[in-house]
Amino acid sequence: MKTRRNAIKTCLLGAAALLSAFLCRDTSAQNVLASFNSNNGAQPLAGLILSGSTLYGTTAGGGEYNAGTVFSIPVGGGPVSTMASFNSNNGANPEAGLILSGSTLYGTTEYGGAYGYGTVFSIPVGGAAVTTLASFHGTNGSQPCPGLILSGSTLYGTTALGGAYGDGTVFALPIAGGPVTTLAILNGANGKLAGAGLILSGSTLYGTTWQGGAYNDGTVFSIPLGGGSVTTLATFNLTNGLGPCPAMILIGSTLYGTTGGVVEYENGTVIYGTVFSIPVGGGPVTTLATFNGANGAAPKGGLILSGSTLYGTTEEGGEYGDGTVFSIPVGGGPVTTLASFDGTNGAFPIAVILSGSTLYGTAANGGANKCGTVFSLNLGIPLNIQCSGASVVLSWDDPASAFSLQSAPAVTGLFTNIPGATSPYTNGITGAQQYFQLIRN
Repeated sequence: MKTRRNAIKTCLLGAAALLSAFLCRDTSAQNVLASFNSNNGAQPLAGLILSGSTLYGTTAGGGEYNAGTVFSIPVGGGPVSTMASFNSNNGANPEAGLILSGSTLYGTTEYGGAYGYGTVFSIPVGGAAVTTLASFHGTNGSQPCPGLILSGSTLYGTTALGGAYGDGTVFALPIAGGPVTTLAILNGANGKLAGAGLILSGSTLYGTTWQGGAYNDGTVFSIPLGGGSVTTLATFNLTNGLGPCPAMILIGSTLYGTTGGVVEYENGTVIYGTVFSIPVGGGPVTTLATFNGANGAAPKGGLILSGSTLYGTTEEGGEYGDGTVFSIPVGGGPVTTLASFDGTNGAFPIAVILSGSTLYGTAANGGANKCGTVFSLNLGIPLNIQCSGASVVLSWDDPASAFSLQSAPAVTGLFTNIPGATSPYTNGITGAQQYFQLIRN
């Protein structure tokens, strides 16, 4: 039987004889930018968006009516500004992130509204009353907990439940509000519980379902932008993962995502989740990385890409069991744990965004008041390596002298400080190979 549960320093090293750039990452650069206290919100269950010097997001609970909030904080950290509190009439429990168009933020609430089945809303970016653009009533969908995407003047999204079979829908809505158009109905066989947002490529929408499909372990699907039949692109069967919950990303002709369920068997076997890819036209699921608890568990926050590296979060696992921020090569490979949460700096991180060399994200619990946090994680500084005759020249930008240069004869060897090394540092090539790293002092 299987049961689903919802819920450092690490440097990339380079040989001296190679012309490459490497990035040093250090979790001591992880900062809590804000802690929620229920009054200003609680349980931020979605990622953030950044506009100018301000981060925007939602909390599923807390606020004036304990039904969730829309908030903002300065990108450098500071007090939480409550832009709106939900009161059930205008929606309740926003579990999805926001999108920004012009000077207006758009989002969804899982519950509340005219019929209690959730809403699509908008508010001005400066904060004001919530405008309810649509209320769901079950037949046209229920619990639109994932986020929205915008194409032209139309918002697109999914509902986890409702529709003709009660298994969820894909919908469209004018950006100014109006009737909900049902573009597709899920029926279990083609997917069930569309708990993730959509992505758009050309004239096709792509999404995932948490359950359903041939093995009831979830699917990847597509539908035409104007609506139509659901095409099942991939079916999960536990061996290749289960429960693909967050929205995917598209890189070239390949879709990337995570399977987020932690599965416990009666024999003691535990499945902790995966990172996967599939061709955009459908095909076999490729497992790019597997989580084992120690390097994270339940990666349910989605992925982002920078260069040739994918970044994401796990809600559980890591050094303290409260979740991680991780990276893997886009082609697949070992999971690198960039940060482990310990409760004081947050617990159950949900998602991250990248600006410059800094990741920003939310943790659903933990922090000073155990109501969740907004955090940042500085990925570090690049270590540049160039060949120069019989030497290599290493350079890095570290005006505060916060890092020291270390070397080792093997990637698994003992790294030791190079005394007095400052940028640029010239090292003669005297052996077959040498590895270098920056480490925070």
